[in-house]
Amino acid sequence: MFEDLIEKYGLKVNVEVIDPAKLRLDLRARWKCMFGCESFGKPSCPPNVPDFEECIRFVKAYKKAILFRFKVKGVEDIRKAQELMLEAELSLKKPYAFATFPGGCMLCEECRGRCEKARPSMSALCIDASQFGLKDDEMAAVLFVE
Repeated sequence: MFEDLIEKYGLKVNVEVIDPAKLRLDLRARWKCMFGCESFGKPSCPPNVPDFEECIRFVKAYKKAILFRFKVKGVEDIRKAQELMLEAELSLKKPYAFATFPGGCMLCEECRGRCEKARPSMSALCIDASQFGLKDDEMAAVLFVE
């Protein structure tokens, strides 16, 4: 699944189907966004994302999701991972498929506000990334399928 996209972007990625009901959400993940992330205030980041309770309802609305674990060496790998996530979402051709990004949105050189490409990070949706046991050179993103 998604092998062609992974090859296209030249990234090292592990992909795993997960049950969204088992995702751990924690408001502290959002606080890490708010204090310490330079993306804070962008259109796809706090405070421009739904509140904690809405994030819980959003995640619980899905029955299937896919976890992507990316090996990243720098900003360019993060940007490629975000492009891959967006393309993966669109490739599913499912009306409610929705990708999250590893990190704050970096797709455009200069952010022009809300756009159809931007997606929130897992932390912006209060998803606790520590549950995935990521290494220092890894970032994760979730693609909600249905």
